[in-house]
Amino acid sequence: MRRREQVLRLLGAKPLLVEVGKLEATYGLRRPYAVQDGVAVVDVAGVLANEPSLFDAILLGATAYGEILEEVEQAIADPEVRGVLLRVNSPGGDSENAFETAAALAELARQKPIWAVADNSMFSAAYLLATAAERIYVPEFTGGAGSIGVYAEHVDWSEYNRKLGVKVTYIAEGEGKTDGNPNEPLSEAARAALEAEVRRLYGLFVEAVASRRPLSSEAVRQLGAALKYGPDAVAAGLADRTGTFRTALADLAAFVRPTSIAQGGRRMKEETVRAEVPEPTIDLEAIRAEAHREGYAEAREIVELCALAGLPARAAALLAKHARAAEARQYLIEARAAEDAPEIRSHVMPETATSAKVPLEQNPVIKAVERLAKGGN
Repeated sequence: MRRREQVLRLLGAKPLLVEVGKLEATYGLRRPYAVQDGVAVVDVAGVLANEPSLFDAILLGATAYGEILEEVEQAIADPEVRGVLLRVNSPGGDSENAFETAAALAELARQKPIWAVADNSMFSAAYLLATAAERIYVPEFTGGAGSIGVYAEHVDWSEYNRKLGVKVTYIAEGEGKTDGNPNEPLSEAARAALEAEVRRLYGLFVEAVASRRPLSSEAVRQLGAALKYGPDAVAAGLADRTGTFRTALADLAAFVRPTSIAQGGRRMKEETVRAEVPEPTIDLEAIRAEAHREGYAEAREIVELCALAGLPARAAALLAKHARAAEARQYLIEARAAEDAPEIRSHVMPETATSAKVPLEQNPVIKAVERLAKGGN
């Protein structure tokens, strides 16, 4: 049961007229995120924690890292979702599981576009998660990002206990087992260990930001834990552009939306592809049939992706190493971005391909599929 549902149940406990057996089958399929124009909006809100307490959930609106990751994973797997927007309004949170979650989000961003927008706070651990996004927005006037830093605190109750007449005795084995306990002052050894851990986590934070943003490790360290707002956040390299949640949502929807136009009873979809030397038209139907007959299930999708990207000749190399469709997609995005020629728009989807086809026996891509399926080189 989700955390907020637990809270509501506790605050409003009453007899329910519900067929419990139907909940998972019917209502369990509902999306935990809103979808607009093909974009799933996943909230990263409140204090972030690995396992938020009920107190944190009620009073601080805390969100679990696992909950965020699960929603993004579901959105990536959702066929109706073409992109994910992280709507971030958080001061940060625990270090526990923060780096793992950010790394997992960055990996998911290789499958579908993930963008982030501050609405309006994107600080500390929340910013760490946002760095997994391909593009980061901050509102122009009050939206902020940054606070790249780590801290730990130690509360010493010993003097308070003394005034109350309370004495706490620890019986322990293992050197340093009780270091950092709140009932006695922090020892030098405990302080050194705590400082070393803070330093280690800060190094991880710096490297995570430097690896995902256009900043060097030294530049990130020079920023310190500064809070940057609006254009200053963009100038510092913490964000890519200014804009509100609505701006980011509209931009991402436009980015992932294939524009459809009608032509001669057929429908064509436009995507941005790079112009390069003309290559023979690919007989996609023949490739589909051949791949199905030979059993190489992803051959069709890979060849179609290459054709639609205007790079049909790249298919043979991808098929030869048994690339997955997701790998091929990422490769084509990078290859297309590396081209220097001006962008053109328009390609015909496989189901609406023209009748101008190269004979099957002369098609080099089909030959590569045949050789691969038959165990050739």
